[in-house]
Amino acid sequence: MGSCREGHFNLNVEMIASVLLTDIEKMSRFPIKDCQTTVLKVYGKMVSRRKTYLERKRAFEKRYGTCEGSFNQLPRYMHVLKYYNPGTIVKWKLERHDDVDEPIFNYVFWTFKPCVDGFFAIVP
Repeated sequence: MGSCREGHFNLNVEMIASVLLTDIEKMSRFPIKDCQTTVLKVYGKMVSRRKTYLERKRAFEKRYGTCEGSFNQLPRYMHVLKYYNPGTIVKWKLERHDDVDEPIFNYVFWTFKPCVDGFFAIVP
């Protein structure tokens, strides 16, 4: 068995991520060792743990998007959540730091109106 370093420069992260995509969709916690085994079965080449980590990360991004992309969609999602569930309460926690110009996101909390109504219905 050869490794990618032995002249298989065409076996790049994007190409291998496409192969891993099916397994990532079936099992979100897909260990690096299993990724290496999949690549070995498909291409007959063993790849390094580092490269496998990058391949798995890219496959996750292709399937689920990036963390930054998800974070950027969060305000819109909260707005739609409030629109379609009137009375929903959404609270954002942002922190200011002296050395950073923008506020830093800490967390977002939301609760639906029926949950609040149910809670106060049982509290004496």
